[in-house]
Amino acid sequence: QARVTDVQTRMRAALEKAKNTAKQAADDARKATAYAALWLFITLLIGAFFASLSATWGGRRRDL
Repeated sequence: QARVTDVQTRMRAALEKAKNTAKQAADDARKATAYAALWLFITLLIGAFFASLSATWGGRRRDL
């Protein structure tokens, strides 16, 4: 009986450790994704601004 209880205790501890590791990995992935999405938004916004600026400049140059 003692061996069974010992094995159960070790298995529960291993399961809890695995759960915590998985939760930490998911949280780290969430943070990295949010950071990447923010920078992607900023770069796309800058790209859209310069595309608009270039189109305006090109249109005026064409009309001269």
